Amino acid sequence: MNLASLRALVGEARELRSTLEEGPRDEVAATIAVSGMLAEQLARELGRHAVPGAVRVVEGRALSSGDLAVHVFAGEPGEDDRSYVRSANRLEVPIVLVQLWPQEDWTSPFVLSPFVVECRPGEGFPIDDIAARIVDALGTGSALAERVPVLRDQLERRVVRDSVVRAGVVGALGGRGRAARPLITLEQARLLARLRPVGDDAVPGGPQALLAGSVAALEAWGLLFRGLARRSRGTVPARVADAAIAAGATWALAAAAKTARATLGTRDE
Repeated sequence: MNLASLRALVGEARELRSTLEEGPRDEVAATIAVSGMLAEQLARELGRHAVPGAVRVVEGRALSSGDLAVHVFAGEPGEDDRSYVRSANRLEVPIVLVQLWPQEDWTSPFVLSPFVVECRPGEGFPIDDIAARIVDALGTGSALAERVPVLRDQLERRVVRDSVVRAGVVGALGGRGRAARPLITLEQARLLARLRPVGDDAVPGGPQALLAGSVAALEAWGLLFRGLARRSRGTVPARVADAAIAAGATWALAAAAKTARATLGTRDE
């Protein structure tokens, strides 16, 4: 490795360090406010193992700007339901609607909110679907997901999917040029920052050791897959190869991070 390459590697490592230190930054909502029919039951299910106060039951229009609203109703939305949605909109509070026992001849509530979950008779609350719509409403803001465990899997799927797509697009557009390489690596660094395990202090050496390991792993990962990309050229079109390898490498990195997190969690127990 020549001096110029070494300097580039050091510079890239510094950028990765900065990105990894940022961690999750989005603070879209601080609590989930559940209202309507069977609100207490749904709040209990959403709040399982959650930080106390992260999921609460509200009555009337007791919303605040730091909430994400989940409103449950049966049948077609009535005037009270519509008024509640309007109140949430005025406060700029994202709202997820849960419709109990939907019927084919009922009016769709999608006109009130794009985040709607249908709950069929006898099936209970579809918690995974509700969690997915909450993540849809929040985007990839992960602060609330750290406080409400039922959101974490859905958030992780969204973060990984978005990163894989972005890396693939950059790989395809970057072609054979070197401009794509740091962009893909930074995308992967952001992915690692979002998937970084909670409780970094459980790692031997503390957060700094975890950070140093992440930077080293990203650099090694990038070298491996860049070599694979070079070898694939001539077999498949360059842009197809670059896109597939960038996306595949990002997905594989997420899978490795998930496995590492599970291992650390097991050790911590």
